[in-house]
Amino acid sequence: MDSVSTGTPSSSGAPAGSAPTGPGPDPAADPTTREFPRTHGTAGPGEWVGRTVRGRSGNTVGKLTSVVDGPDGTPWGVVQPRLGGARTIPLSGAAPDDRGITVPIDRRTLRSAPARREPDADLAQHYTSRGALTAAHEYQHERFGGLKIGSAFFGWLVAVGLTVLLGALASLVVRLAGVSPDMSGGPGQDPRMLGVAGGIVAVVVMLLAYYAGGYVAGRLARFDGARNGVAVWAMGLVVTVALSIASAVTGTTDSLFAALRVPGVAISGESLTLSGVIALLIAAVVALIGAVVGGKAGERYHRRVDRAAETALTP
Repeated sequence: MDSVSTGTPSSSGAPAGSAPTGPGPDPAADPTTREFPRTHGTAGPGEWVGRTVRGRSGNTVGKLTSVVDGPDGTPWGVVQPRLGGARTIPLSGAAPDDRGITVPIDRRTLRSAPARREPDADLAQHYTSRGALTAAHEYQHERFGGLKIGSAFFGWLVAVGLTVLLGALASLVVRLAGVSPDMSGGPGQDPRMLGVAGGIVAVVVMLLAYYAGGYVAGRLARFDGARNGVAVWAMGLVVTVALSIASAVTGTTDSLFAALRVPGVAISGESLTLSGVIALLIAAVVALIGAVVGGKAGERYHRRVDRAAETALTP
């Protein structure tokens, strides 16, 4: 009797001795060992042309105009900034999104790159070294940036000291000019013009004093110079308000503010008229502007040091 095949299923679920009839994995195989085909739904660099390119901080650096091959076969893109010539950047670390393309390059690194240069080893080294320095700067800012109370305190001390020195110098000039320190005027002198001149002197004194204080705070803090400059101004405002309240309670206004009095600005309860309040507000705003600008100037010194390091390490 001839033997008949019973078609007993094997361990894989298919009849014994049979072979898969179509391409792909066996549909009856163990799900944990099955392999599924990969889908390529992500658009390649060639399809990014025309999109907006943003740097690591989210700022727009330009528009991608074309894609070229790099020396090692990686894609590079030609970016046209809003100002200046086109630049060639690596796209190996680029990440597309709904807003455009984000590349791990900051705007300063892009601007320092040679204009419209073909990708080569030297250009790749430029982006590698600058990228490492930028990453180190960002780490330092994250670790040591922010508001520094100590820097703001010493900046405020400088602002107060310079206010006293400049106020004394202004008082000396006023006395030599034959005008009373309170700008009350004398025979043949217009009190209104003297008041305007005194206000200008006070504004200049506050501007210079708080510029110096903000500069010291920004220089000491290294990062966030504007924020630390605002802290200098806020500290001076808080101390002034506290001394004013203490003076009103104890009745010692003259003794507390004698050293800080600037010609043309009399700090007393009788002087708090509408014009006096406006003058104080103007002085406060000018002091704030001086502190912020000084803080940025103090921080800019460290940015110059960073640029010198970048120049030395970049081929």
